[in-house]
Amino acid sequence: MDRAAPDPGVSRQPPPGSQALRGPVLAAVREALAAALDWFPDDAGNRSVLVGFSGGMDSTALLHVLGAPGGVRERAGGPALLAAHLDHRLRPDSGAQAGFARTVAASLGIECITGQQDVRGRARRESRSIEEAGRLARLDFFAEIARERGAATVLLGHTLTDQAETVLLQLARGAGALGLGAMAPVRSDERGIEIVRPLLSVSRTEIAELVNGAGWPFYPDPSNELEEFTRNRIRRQALPLLRDSVNPRAEAALGRTAALLREDEEWLSEITSERFREVASVVKRDGSTCVRFPAAALGAAHPALARRLVREALRTARGDLRRIGAVHIEAVVRLVRTGRGGSSVNLPGATVRLEQRVVTVSPAEGAPAASADGS
Repeated sequence: MDRAAPDPGVSRQPPPGSQALRGPVLAAVREALAAALDWFPDDAGNRSVLVGFSGGMDSTALLHVLGAPGGVRERAGGPALLAAHLDHRLRPDSGAQAGFARTVAASLGIECITGQQDVRGRARRESRSIEEAGRLARLDFFAEIARERGAATVLLGHTLTDQAETVLLQLARGAGALGLGAMAPVRSDERGIEIVRPLLSVSRTEIAELVNGAGWPFYPDPSNELEEFTRNRIRRQALPLLRDSVNPRAEAALGRTAALLREDEEWLSEITSERFREVASVVKRDGSTCVRFPAAALGAAHPALARRLVREALRTARGDLRRIGAVHIEAVVRLVRTGRGGSSVNLPGATVRLEQRVVTVSPAEGAPAASADGS
């Protein structure tokens, strides 16, 4: 991944509005960020924390309120900050946006590390949407920088509005509790980093009020206006309709639903893991992982638990659940409950066989081996 050197020639004078700004929105954002400090590792004062910084409005608010003189980080005696910006190479002006990010960060006395990746090419190679390829590229980049700089925590600027959009997107796709739980405020990523989203309780309208009131410069992303992206259509059409026709506080309501479902999912996942350990056998052979369990255990389980056991078996055998949807899970449950011995179901990246009342889940021929952590 290409890297750009930091820009050392930028003034480090406090940005406009950083000293004079007051008001309830700033207080709310500061409160959210102060709470985020509780999630930093115990030795955070001796380590760096990485802030994903696109230069857009949301990450601008995050970087300024956290890192400006007199900001939350300074007042709390928190860790040193680094900023990271990935150029997706999707627009002709993407290089200018990366330079803008370095300039703004330098004005706060924060180093901004930038890199480049051909996100469109990655989407094509991996058969992903550009949005998903970009998300994965950013996380890979942040994890790489975090390892190099000894940072265990990555802060991202997702807002309550982003959360509401994600819930609606997942709902339209028929997701269960896991998908509808949307983005967690704190989660441990398989790449070895702790991802913290301290602005999930603050709406984009509030962020705009804060940034515009402070006079903080930010880089508008014209791709946010393109109707070709599903999330943009939700942002520009579905959410305003909900606010106007159903609930003026629709974003907060959707965010609350996500939080409740995450708690439900956490509890149900614990139950699933316990039952999976009781009934499943994991066999590693010739570089592949197979999962076996009695058909009777799955057939007698409540449908909700049966689906979760199938998901866990597929995750263990394949290494992930990419391209596995509800239709595939139901096909396996149906095989166990109505199939005959010798029957099988071919799924993306996996094969499920029923023989002598034993269900065997194995990776498809040529599929990559599952990683040690099942990721």
